[in-house]
Amino acid sequence: MEQLDDGREVYLNGQRIKVSEVPIFRKTLALNNQYYALQRTHPQVHTYQENGRTYDIAFKVPRTINDLRQKHQAYQEIAQSNNGMLGRTPDFLNTGMAVLAERSAFLGHNQYTDFGENAKHYAEWIKENDVFISHALQNPQLDRQKAINGIPSGYAGVHVLERTADGIVVSGAKMVNTMAPIADDLLVFNPPELLLEKGDTSYAVAFATPLNNPGVKVICRKLLDHPGYTEDDYPLSNALDEIDAYIVFDHAFIPWNKVFVENDVEMSNRFFIESGMFIHTSHQDEVRGITKLEFATSLAIRTAHVLGLDGFLGVQEKLGRLTANLELIKGTITRSEEEGHLDEFGIYTPSQQALLAVRSTLPEFYETALKAAQHFAAGSMVGVPGFAEFKGENGPLLEQALTTDRAEAQDRSKLLNLVFDLTTAGFGQRQLMYEYYHGGDPMRIRSMHYHDENLSAGNAMLDNLLKR
Repeated sequence: MEQLDDGREVYLNGQRIKVSEVPIFRKTLALNNQYYALQRTHPQVHTYQENGRTYDIAFKVPRTINDLRQKHQAYQEIAQSNNGMLGRTPDFLNTGMAVLAERSAFLGHNQYTDFGENAKHYAEWIKENDVFISHALQNPQLDRQKAINGIPSGYAGVHVLERTADGIVVSGAKMVNTMAPIADDLLVFNPPELLLEKGDTSYAVAFATPLNNPGVKVICRKLLDHPGYTEDDYPLSNALDEIDAYIVFDHAFIPWNKVFVENDVEMSNRFFIESGMFIHTSHQDEVRGITKLEFATSLAIRTAHVLGLDGFLGVQEKLGRLTANLELIKGTITRSEEEGHLDEFGIYTPSQQALLAVRSTLPEFYETALKAAQHFAAGSMVGVPGFAEFKGENGPLLEQALTTDRAEAQDRSKLLNLVFDLTTAGFGQRQLMYEYYHGGDPMRIRSMHYHDENLSAGNAMLDNLLKR
C-alpha cells in the first residue's frame, strides 16, 4: 500500500492525501489484490506458462474455447472474492492487453513514432510486470449538445497542447475513473464515435501514463463508507469502496513511446473496438456481472427465508423469477463462448451479440433482485439498532427480542443491514448506477444489438409463409 505514496497527486475532501492513510482505500486494495493472491493459492486456474515464465491467465491470448472457459473461471473466482462489487480489478484491462499486443499494427505511425509498436510494447510491459492499470475513457458531460472541442473551457476531454520530438503535452479531464487512486498506471482513450467539430483533432488521442506523472491530478468523489460504525452495521460499504475519481491533466508530458493515437479522429474511434479490448474486456465484465447478480439473488432469497416469507406462493413466484433471470444470464454467457470464433489473428473471440444481450439486460435483472430484497426487508431493515447496542446494557434484551426460530438476533440484524447497504444506502445506489451505465449508454447498446442480430432463419420462415 505504501508503494502508492509515490508522489501522485490525489485529493479527497479538498485536501491532498497520502493514499495509504485512508482506511477504506487500504481495505479496497486488499480485496483488489486477491487477483494476485489467487495466482499463488489457485495457480492451476489463475496462471499459465509461456516461454518458461508464469503469467496470470488474464494475459493469455485465447486460441480455443477451453482457453476462454479457463479465463471465465478465473474471472469468476476473483469476482467472488469481492461479491462482484469491484468492477475494475486488474483482470479487466489485463485481458484487453493480451489482445492489444496482437492486434495493434492498425494504429499506424507518424513522423515521430510507431503507434502500433508502442501499444504492443506497452501491453507486453504490463504483462511482464503484472501492473495494475485503470482506464480513463469517459469524457466529462458538460454540454451534451456540443462537440467536446466546441466547449471553450478545455476540460470536456483530454487534448494535445504541444508536440515535440520527445512527446506530447496534454491538458483536460476525464470523469468516473474507477480505481484510479490505487492503480499504478492509467490508460487514456476515447469512446467510439468521438464527436469533434471540423478543424480540430487535438482531442483524438490515446496514451498511457503513470499516476504519479507531474501534471496528473486525481480528485476523488465523496467516500461511501461510514466511519464510527462497524462492518456489522455496514457489511459492504465499510469493507470496500470502488473509488471513482475525476482526472485532471494540467500540461502533463507524455513521451512518444506511451502514445498510441495522436490527432487522428479515425484511429481514436477505432482504438477500443478494433484493438479487441472491447470484446474481451466485455467477457470479463459480464462474468463479474453474473457473480454480482447471483449475490443479489441469493440475498433476496435468504432475506425471504429469515423473515418467514418464503412459504407464501406469491413470494415464491417472485423468487422464481429471480432464479430464472440468473439462469438466463448464465446461459447467455455460455453461449457467448460456445458461439465464439477465431478472428484473423487466430484469437478465439466470444460472440459480441451474446455479450451485448447480457449487458443490455443484466442491469434490469440486478435491479429486480435488489427491489425484491428491499421489499422483503422493508421496515425490518430500517429499524435495526446499531450493533454497539448488543454490547451495551440493552444487549440481553435485544438478543431475546430479535431472535427467531430462523435466525439469532445478531445474524438477523447483520443480514438486514446488508440488505439496507446494498439496496438503499449510497453504496448500493452507486453499484446500481454502475451496472446501468459503466458499459455504455443502454439505448445505444440495444440499438447496436438490433442492427447486428442475425434473423436469417426467422426472415426465411416469414418469406416462406407470406409467399404462399
